[in-house]
Amino acid sequence: MRLNAVKILGISITTNSRKEILEEIQKYLDLPAKKQQKSLKIYTPNVEQLVLASKNPAFAGILNQADVAIPDSIGVVWAGNVLTKNGPKTVIPGVEFMEDLVRLAASRHVPIGLIGGKGKVAVEAFDCLHKKYPDLLGWASDVPSILQKAGIIFVALGAPKQEYFIEETTVKTKGVVFMAVGGSFDMLSGRLRRAPFAMRKLGLEWFWRLLLEPWRIVRQFALIKFVGMVLKEKLFGFQPVAKSLL
Repeated sequence: MRLNAVKILGISITTNSRKEILEEIQKYLDLPAKKQQKSLKIYTPNVEQLVLASKNPAFAGILNQADVAIPDSIGVVWAGNVLTKNGPKTVIPGVEFMEDLVRLAASRHVPIGLIGGKGKVAVEAFDCLHKKYPDLLGWASDVPSILQKAGIIFVALGAPKQEYFIEETTVKTKGVVFMAVGGSFDMLSGRLRRAPFAMRKLGLEWFWRLLLEPWRIVRQFALIKFVGMVLKEKLFGFQPVAKSLL
C-alpha cells in the first residue's frame, strides 16, 4: 500500500488522511486476484497501546507489522507533532473508520464479519449496521463462517489480545482486511453513547468515556507516563525497549 508513516515512541503511525487510506483499501478490495494477496492488518494505536508497547517487545513488533496504523487518539497526534515534522494531522477515531469500511463493504457487496465484544454486542452492532446499510452482507460471532467467507473482519477483543489474534489469523488467510476495533461494537450497537460532537472536536472523547465508565480512571494513568515518554524522546532520542527473553 502506498501510505506514509512516522515513528512515535518506536511505533509506526500512518500519516495519510482518512480519505487517502480509504482509497488504498478500496483499491485492495477491487483487485481481481485479491484472494491471492496477503491479508491486510489495520490497527488503531492509542496512548495506552503505545505505553504497553514500550514494555512489551512482542506487542511493539505486532503493531509495527500493521499495513495501516491510524492515530486513534489526540495524544498520538500531539506526540507526532512534538517528535516529528510530518506527524499525523488529525485524529482518526477507530469507530468512525470502522463505519467507513462498513459503508465501503456495503457498496461493493463485500461480506463483513464481527468477532468479539461482550455478550451479544457483536450481533446487536451488526443489526444496527444492517439497518443503516441494507445492502450489507455478513455475520457476527460465528467465527468459522467469518474466517472462511468475510472480506473485511472487525475484531473487538481488547488490546493486545485483538492484535495477537489478527497477527496469528492473517498467517492463515489471504485477501482479507482485518481491523482491530476495541470498544467500537458498544458504540455502534447503542450500548455506549459517543461523546457530543463538540467534545470530539476538542479531543475530549477520552474524558467523555471516563464520565460514562469511571473505572477507566486507572487506565488514564497511562497518559501521564505517555507524556513523560514523549518529552524524554524529544530531549534524548528514542530509547528502544529491551528485547524479550521469550
